[in-house]
Amino acid sequence: MSLGAPQQKESIPATDRGGDSVDEVRRVDVVVVGSGVSGSAAAMTAARRGATVALLEKQAAFGGSAALSAGMFWTAPSVEAYRKRIPLGNVELGSRLVADYEDALAELRAAGLRVADEPKRDIMTFGMGYSTDIHGILAWCRDQIVAAGGEATTGAVVTGLVRNGCAVTGVLVRTADGRRIRYEAAAVVLASGGFQGDRAELTRSIGPNADRLVLRSNPGSVGDGLRLARAAGTGGTTAMSTFYGHLLPYPLPRFETEHYLPYSQYYSGSTVLVNLEGKRFADETDGDELLNQAVTFQPEARGILIFDEFVRSTEVLEEPFPGLGSIDRLGIAIEAGGQHAVAQTLPELVNLVAGWGVDRDQLSRTLDRYAEVAGQGGGTADGVAVSASARAPQDGPFYALMVQPSITFTFGGVRTNARGEALDHDGAAVPGLFAAGADIGGLSNYGYAGGLAPGYITGRWAGTSAAERAASLVRNESYAVVGADGRGTERNAQ
Repeated sequence: MSLGAPQQKESIPATDRGGDSVDEVRRVDVVVVGSGVSGSAAAMTAARRGATVALLEKQAAFGGSAALSAGMFWTAPSVEAYRKRIPLGNVELGSRLVADYEDALAELRAAGLRVADEPKRDIMTFGMGYSTDIHGILAWCRDQIVAAGGEATTGAVVTGLVRNGCAVTGVLVRTADGRRIRYEAAAVVLASGGFQGDRAELTRSIGPNADRLVLRSNPGSVGDGLRLARAAGTGGTTAMSTFYGHLLPYPLPRFETEHYLPYSQYYSGSTVLVNLEGKRFADETDGDELLNQAVTFQPEARGILIFDEFVRSTEVLEEPFPGLGSIDRLGIAIEAGGQHAVAQTLPELVNLVAGWGVDRDQLSRTLDRYAEVAGQGGGTADGVAVSASARAPQDGPFYALMVQPSITFTFGGVRTNARGEALDHDGAAVPGLFAAGADIGGLSNYGYAGGLAPGYITGRWAGTSAAERAASLVRNESYAVVGADGRGTERNAQ
């Protein structure tokens, strides 16, 4: 099959070559597993470079967790900012991410997609980005794939990789109606969105409190990419115990996709955050996505936000991202069932919170010490940093809200380079295997480099490399994969 030729299909007997019991074989240049922003970008990029692509989504609808997002296309504004916020991050990946950001924005604008004229700064305390139409981006990517002769299919569960020696040469798929299809391809891109839905893997990586994490994600991201990559011999990464999410009210009798954005307590960085013992454990100005992780490792994975009317009337009501709108997040949390307290004075609030089982004297000491150090321009209080920008609660009424952590996607995963090639334990590329988005590991590591922009940009890396691999291979009539010079170097499973 030459690059860009229409995909070929054939009906075959159950005793097909290789012993795989399949109903059909399809031949394409590139298979992409997962249709979130990274998979969609990878498939689109490969298609625009002449490859025939199959974009496979296991769920009934395209888009993954990206389709649930606020649409902010952001990341670190510089390599220096990346290194400062994410000192444990993979600098090779982070440097290319920053370098490619403007070109990715230009591509979206050139396609006629909505990108805000003015940037939003200090996103998650340090980032810069633009509001975009994420649904428009996802739809445009699929249109490009189909226009180039490829396919975009839902209800397609990838059950395994097809391999020949160390090379990945396709995937095995189970369709929604139970049929088995083998896709033969020069390259496979894994973009399944992380392993946050795999409770066993989370517990191994994070610890027992992982069981308390609320899944704030599409339900299909259960580690498919990581398991497939491990089966192909890929190496491990850093960041396996870190993740992205936001603090949510506790308890939540019900939590559905429509609650993901309104229930998130984005303003937590302007509060005093204590655990169930009444002690602080993190610098609140680190921001909600870092506090969310820190709460995970506290007793019962719970925290309490304490703040005053000034924060309520400003930060709580503020629109965190363009397009989300201004809403009363505390009011919504209370309506949702979140445990809360309101008092006219801080001592009265402490008494109410003590009724939840929190040590009254400890909580009072914590708040007093915090106010003292904040008033001095910052420093440390009981061994925990107090930022120079910290503001102690001082204007009644005063509020307390019980919170719990959530997980949207994981930061560890498949080891890759900045070309999107999956790497083995020795750092060598696994032939034919690529990864992008939340399936790759180490780009974010405790610190968060963004979601949509890194997903889209790393998808472009993988899509470009996958298309280049397809272009370098020519299939003969027996479907052996040979080099451009005609010498056979790899063969598909027969």
